[in-house]
Amino acid sequence: MNKRNISKLLIFLMTASLGAVKAYGYAEAEQSVLTDVQPAVAIEKQTSSIENASANGETGAHTGLQSVFSIQTNGTDSDYDFIITSKILTDGGEVSAYGNNGSLLFGNTLAAPTQAAIDDAKAGGSSNKNVIAYPVTTVITNPMTVGFEQNYGIYGDCYVVKVNNGTEGTVTHTVGQNPISGTYNIGQDQAGTYQAVVTFTAVSK
Repeated sequence: MNKRNISKLLIFLMTASLGAVKAYGYAEAEQSVLTDVQPAVAIEKQTSSIENASANGETGAHTGLQSVFSIQTNGTDSDYDFIITSKILTDGGEVSAYGNNGSLLFGNTLAAPTQAAIDDAKAGGSSNKNVIAYPVTTVITNPMTVGFEQNYGIYGDCYVVKVNNGTEGTVTHTVGQNPISGTYNIGQDQAGTYQAVVTFTAVSK
């Protein structure tokens, strides 16, 4: 094949290609690709939490305690129950450590209090050996809200968090330094470590 024939062949192919575009017109196909993002939540204990303190043996006043949690979620209040619960060890097992007014009860870890002592402290009485109750202040980042509820469904006495369509926030659960009147008595509260456990949980509905 000489040079002239090659040139003609190239011209023919180009012309045929252009003719094909005009002959077949336009075609298109579209497809939607979808993925469902499920509700999710992350809760973490923050380093600003103060988990250990010392208490004055004469007054029961402590040096400062607070639980700080962060929350991130793409879910809503319809997806989760956001709950802060607590527990204290009695001689018969673990029970809620929240008092009737949202106070937090601490129990002696080596001489566990009785259920009767727990009930008395929750009611603000004075017959509560080896139990000390302290007031609690709980705050959360806007637009989220938090409030204390008694006998809240399956969770019992607890703090209920509402995210109100917020996506992230910080819950600060601060224990007052002075015990509630009647719940600390140098004559009935043995020396030792007193403990309460606070838990922030998101439960899928």
